[in-house]
Amino acid sequence: MAKKENRITISFRSDLKYTELGVLVLGFIRKLLGINDEVFFKIEISLREAVNNAIVHGNGRDLNKRVHADFVWERSLLRIHVRDENNRQVRVQDVEDKIQSCNLLSFNGRGITIIRSYMDSFEFRCLPGGSEVIMEKKLT
Repeated sequence: MAKKENRITISFRSDLKYTELGVLVLGFIRKLLGINDEVFFKIEISLREAVNNAIVHGNGRDLNKRVHADFVWERSLLRIHVRDENNRQVRVQDVEDKIQSCNLLSFNGRGITIIRSYMDSFEFRCLPGGSEVIMEKKLT
């Protein structure tokens, strides 16, 4: 998709205070690409939800586990991968069922519903040693 120099990868402990680190990286990318306020808001909220889900639901706030965020971009597209290090097998269908039954006032599933509505593309994958969310936003 993008050239090697159009990638920033960060990794941090499963502590909610590190959500801001991802937002700082996103702010840097915003300046590089001139992302407008409305689009930036949607990406920022989606990033916060994905990172918080990885910390709380994926890693269970275990400070020995890390969250990995990968930002890849080109002029017209930003792709963000957020991966946790959970050691259980998550069934994608279970996640999909939870999303489908989501109530916006519910404490579970709301984040994924928000991401799906704000981003142009959303994918949830189970990987060996963790789960990953991949989300994309068109910038033009």
